[in-house]
Amino acid sequence: MSRRSGAGKWSLCALGLTLLAQGQPASAAANGPVRPAGGPAAATGTTANRAADFTVFAFSQSDVEQEDPQVYKLVPDINIRAIGKWSTNGDEPADYNFGQIRRYHDKGITFMGSGTSSVIFPQDFPSAEVFDDMSTRDANGDPVPHDEFGFPEPARRGNLFNPKYRRYLLDWAEIQVDGGVDGVTFDEVNAGFSGGQKYGFNGNEGFDDYAIADFTRYLLNKYPAFTATDWKSRFGMTDGNLPRRDVPAGDLTRNFDYRAYLKANGWNADPLASANPLAGEWGRVTANRMYAEDTSFTGTYLRRYWKQMVDELRAYALRTAHRRILISSNGLLPYVDFNSVGMYPWNPDEQTPDYRGADYVPVVGGHLNGAKSLQANYRYLKDQSRRIAGDVPVTVFIDWPNDMMTDYLNLPLAEKQDYWKIFGAEAYANGIFPAFHLKDTVGSPTAEQYGMLDFFRTYTRFYKDHRSLYQRNDIGAQAVSVGTPNVSASLLQQRGTRARSIHLVNHNYAQGIVPQSQLSVRTRLPQCPRKVSLISPDFAGSKTPASSCHQGQLTVTVDRLDHYDILTLS
Repeated sequence: MSRRSGAGKWSLCALGLTLLAQGQPASAAANGPVRPAGGPAAATGTTANRAADFTVFAFSQSDVEQEDPQVYKLVPDINIRAIGKWSTNGDEPADYNFGQIRRYHDKGITFMGSGTSSVIFPQDFPSAEVFDDMSTRDANGDPVPHDEFGFPEPARRGNLFNPKYRRYLLDWAEIQVDGGVDGVTFDEVNAGFSGGQKYGFNGNEGFDDYAIADFTRYLLNKYPAFTATDWKSRFGMTDGNLPRRDVPAGDLTRNFDYRAYLKANGWNADPLASANPLAGEWGRVTANRMYAEDTSFTGTYLRRYWKQMVDELRAYALRTAHRRILISSNGLLPYVDFNSVGMYPWNPDEQTPDYRGADYVPVVGGHLNGAKSLQANYRYLKDQSRRIAGDVPVTVFIDWPNDMMTDYLNLPLAEKQDYWKIFGAEAYANGIFPAFHLKDTVGSPTAEQYGMLDFFRTYTRFYKDHRSLYQRNDIGAQAVSVGTPNVSASLLQQRGTRARSIHLVNHNYAQGIVPQSQLSVRTRLPQCPRKVSLISPDFAGSKTPASSCHQGQLTVTVDRLDHYDILTLS
């Protein structure tokens, strides 16, 4: 069944449930990404662009044969997921509408292809045997079903430890490179480890022959001096099922068979049980996250195979098209040119009593909760991304289909606009980038249909006009105090320059913004600025606010704050 026949209508529906089962993060220091060369996409249609030069990000995903004219009206710097390969739709070059890439480039827009990296169906492969081989497995060695997705046909997760599956992913990605995409976004790279509904999302997944062999290699490498006595005393192994250097790791009859170990100890239904002394060595995978501190087996090898895929695709583009491409993924992963973080319930970004994670689209009673601040959450994402991927941009988008997208779509029009004026602005204010939502692939109304496109066109003009203010920013170490409650404040400083700016976001909100007057803003700087200016997407031009500075102690009075003001310090 192709993407257009309905199988793909719930491409991310179980993502929240998948993450519900994921435990505390664990991960290994990641190398920084390979940076692409060149400037913004030019009308000549030349290839990849520096992600660090992007300021206005958009999210508009279409099936591979479709096109969204809204993008040409908004004219963002980049559409982070312009098309999405799904099931068999995208297996062949003829499936695609690659002609739109020229239209993107004529507008100076960067075109990102994409596809799912983990959801698979029987029709995706030539035989049931191949489908089984490509599938993740539980600790009994059986394929793990994912009926919780609600698809009409059997769905499973693809096995990233299988080299043939990694080749399958690269095959469709190379088709997109051949077609001229500026980059590729891989969705849900490491999502196949939850165990699904069958196992209550306890992590009983990923225990196939390929992974078991790699686990033996990992153990032998980590404990090179271990004797048979050591293996037995440390991990409770038994004679006849010990890691051996003199036998190929893939020989599960003569070498260590972790599944047999789990079954012998009664952990085959719950392999990550605390009683299992090898559970920590195996690790617990958090979908869409590869934490920098994770040196467990799964963290180490998933990161290794992801890097291998990224390196191969970049090398393919250089070899065949003589150009460099951008790589991204849903979440926080290493080796990317920018991280694009989907916002969905049950995310791992904040510990909450209900386990739903950070509330990225705060809504109460069907209305926007503009009184909430996402500053801490955004800073967490920026910090984690730097630890994982280095100094690459981070963009956030409302993922779908889930409660956050539903809540956003159901807001009154004015409150939809306020969402971007408050929380989109707060992303910018903390050094990351919102991806303005235009379209998904499940039939939801588009931005133009629900009356947001003209707002986006007008609103993003400010960020385009002031793009230099938002690029290569770090959070300043100096605290900023505001003499008015419910206003988040941050100091940004640009790498490589002495430019600084203070950002103020108003969270005084009651189904509409409550403007604040005569705000006193204070911070201490290494030296006093020569000039202080006030700009905002809420008004045209710039102002010169009253200010004073003595020995680096700066005080500024802001006459009025609607949604978002910026103090630029020359």
